Amino acid sequence: MLAKLKISAGLFHTANGTAFADLMIDGHRETWPIRSTWFRVWLRHWYFEATGAAPGAGAIGSALDLLEARAQFDGPLLETYVRVAEYDGRVYLVLADELWRAVEIGPGGWQVITAPPVRFRRAAGMLPLPMPMRGGSIEALSSFLNLPDRNDFILVVTWLLAALRHGGPYPLLAVSGEQGAAKTVLSKVLRALVDPSVAPVRTAPRDERDLFIAANNGHLLAFDNLSDFPWWISDALCRLSSGGQLRGSPTLYRSG
Repeated sequence: MLAKLKISAGLFHTANGTAFADLMIDGHRETWPIRSTWFRVWLRHWYFEATGAAPGAGAIGSALDLLEARAQFDGPLLETYVRVAEYDGRVYLVLADELWRAVEIGPGGWQVITAPPVRFRRAAGMLPLPMPMRGGSIEALSSFLNLPDRNDFILVVTWLLAALRHGGPYPLLAVSGEQGAAKTVLSKVLRALVDPSVAPVRTAPRDERDLFIAANNGHLLAFDNLSDFPWWISDALCRLSSGGQLRGSPTLYRSG
C-alpha cells in the first residue's frame, strides 16, 4: 500500500513543517494536509478499494507517520495558499470547485486551468467561486450595492481589485451608515465576490489569537457590528494588512 502511495501522492512540506500530499483524483490534483481528517478518510477508502478490507487504526497511524516523515524529510519545501497566489508574473485565483480549478491571470488575459503551478489548500468553510465568463462590465455591480454616490462605487471597486492581489499591503474597507442601510448585505456581497465562505461575516474576535487563526484560514475577513475598536484589534488589523507576522489579508468591517 505504501509503495503505491509513494507513486500516486506527491509529498511536500511547508516552512512551518506541515506535511502535505498532492493526490490525483478523477484526473485532477487535490492538495491536503496529511494529518487532516479528509486525507485519513481518503487513505481508508483507498485501502478498502485495493484490498476489500478495512485497515486497523494501527495500520492507518503507521501509514500517516511514514507519509508525514517522507514529506518532511524527503519532500520539497513549498508554500501553500488559500485563495490567491502569484507565480512567475501571473496571478492565480482558485475557484475551489470540485475539480480544483483556478483562474490564471497574466499580461495577455485570463484562462481557467486545472493544474496551477502553485499549491492551494482548502480551508474549512470555503465555498466555490462561479465559473468566470468573458464580457460584461463592472458597472453591472452597482445595482447590487446600496451606495450613495459614484465616488463610493469607485472606492469599492478599487478595494475589490486590491483584495485580489496576492500580497499586501491591503487596504481596510470600513462600511458605515444608518441602521437598515444594508451594511451587512454589502459586506456579504463583497466577500462573496472574492472569497465566499459559509460564514461570510463574523463578530469581533475575542483575542488576537482568534483573529490570526481566522486570517490563516481565509483570504478575506469581514467583521460585523464593530461599534468601537479596542486598541489591540486596531494594531492587529494593521499588522495583517501590511503582512506583519502573518501574510496580509484584505479586511472589511461593518460598524454600527
